[in-house]
Amino acid sequence: MSDSTLILTRAQPQAAGLRQALRDAGVQVIDFPLLQIGPPADAFAFESALRALPQTDLVIPVSPAAVQALFAALHAPWPARCAIGVVGAGSLQAVRAALQAQPGEASWPRLIAAQPLGADGEADSDALWEALQQAFPATTTGAQPCAGLRVRIVRGGPGRDVLAQRLAAAGAQVDVVEGYSRVAPPWNPQVAERLGAALRSHGWWLFTSSEAVRNLQAMLKRSGAGEGSLGSQRALAIHPRIVQAVRNAGFGRVELTAAAPDTVLSTLRRLRTDS
Repeated sequence: MSDSTLILTRAQPQAAGLRQALRDAGVQVIDFPLLQIGPPADAFAFESALRALPQTDLVIPVSPAAVQALFAALHAPWPARCAIGVVGAGSLQAVRAALQAQPGEASWPRLIAAQPLGADGEADSDALWEALQQAFPATTTGAQPCAGLRVRIVRGGPGRDVLAQRLAAAGAQVDVVEGYSRVAPPWNPQVAERLGAALRSHGWWLFTSSEAVRNLQAMLKRSGAGEGSLGSQRALAIHPRIVQAVRNAGFGRVELTAAAPDTVLSTLRRLRTDS
């Protein structure tokens, strides 16, 4: 059972496609979201950013949740002159699906995607920075790539500012906008029961953010189980930083994968073969 069981920790709306693909392939899925998605804390600022899209050169939604928040709040088709930059395969897939769902014959904007870290694992902001420098080369002598761009980075609350800092240092005008909020699930008897069931399943946990790992640690503390209970647990993580966070939390085994359903399935098959 455990080798064909996967514990999904991603927020429910973002996990739907992966959940269905796993179940279609015969994997038993345990839904245990360690993040919940809510509205942005400053709805007016988000609305202002949306109204400014026609005058924006580049928007970078940092996650599939950011993509969904953007397109759900649009009042018109995405302006073709405003390019979209994405880090992971999940975000790129979400953008393409959202553009295809738009009414009419609206022209697609330019899509700029980071290259993956390798056969396993997702791309990161460093890879997107490399892609952006190629997509927006310097237009005048002495200028840097991306200089003069009007950029909006859409995310859910605090996050890494490396990409924003690099763009600003290159001469871009950067505005970081909260398009949604991320909150930990409330602690209650039902959540405690689901936590116990997930731990007893000995399936593979799938982590797509370090924040989810921290929320799990807080839950374990609330439950009285302690992080020592993770020594027998196994996990998949989609980026080396998340891999390290999972290891630091005490998981006995951690493997790198990518968020795309096909990659998760191939990773699970490989791990069954290896064992």
